Amino acid sequence: MSYIELGLGRNETLEYRAHLHWLYKVGAWSALVLLLAAAALAYAGAYHLLAGVATIASGTLFLAIMYPVWTTEIGVTNQRLIYKRGLIRRRSDEFQLRAIEGVQMIQGVLGRLFNYGRIELQGTGVSELVLPPIADPLALRKALQEAIGAVGRPSAVLTPQPDHASSSRTISPGS
Repeated sequence: MSYIELGLGRNETLEYRAHLHWLYKVGAWSALVLLLAAAALAYAGAYHLLAGVATIASGTLFLAIMYPVWTTEIGVTNQRLIYKRGLIRRRSDEFQLRAIEGVQMIQGVLGRLFNYGRIELQGTGVSELVLPPIADPLALRKALQEAIGAVGRPSAVLTPQPDHASSSRTISPGS
């Protein structure tokens, strides 16, 4: 179970989950393959020490790039936005939907082409949160706006219906 699912309140539901963009994974795998290829070439050329360094560097770089992908969670519930990073040393930022004053999407030309971007949130007071590049930032912004709108709407309150059978009876004094 994820951090977000474990932290849900009693009447809280997860409405949307965002993910880091797939370019993180492409970059990590590309670095791993290229550095391992360089290590193989160095080993074939009798540069064994260089081959060992390139092998260790490939694994280290791969893990450094993939660690945020594996340990970052971004979710919108019906009450708050949750942004968690880290595994052992964990940091969690949470915004109550009522406290969010502005939602901005930052997306450049490459972001438009590959459908990634950042979301920047302004909260009441001086708090601000900028999310890392995520896949489909428009869907996260839409989910946030819908959830914020739902929080602002009053829920339907059931009013008791009058009981016509008991109100039609008259009570006379002395009976």
